[in-house]
Amino acid sequence: MTVTKRRRARSWDVFERRFRPIVRADNTPLWELSEVRPDEAVNYRCRWTLVDGAGGLYLAAGFRFVNRLCYVRCEVPWTDADTRAAYRYD
Repeated sequence: MTVTKRRRARSWDVFERRFRPIVRADNTPLWELSEVRPDEAVNYRCRWTLVDGAGGLYLAAGFRFVNRLCYVRCEVPWTDADTRAAYRYD
């Protein structure tokens, strides 16, 4: 039997310091799908998806569509190692 180690999700503060989210005109970092197009010339690695997960809201690297609430644009792109990290939106 394989036991998987559960990782603790990192906080929104850590996410802000690491990736520097870009805020909209209404001073929120949450962007609607109509405002963010996956086919834009912008680096897709600067996009995160806010998803409704087990017990809370989490950020997932890239464009997700299952349980998607909205997107977050960032100045700093995520790396392949960041795809395994979980960040809480609180």
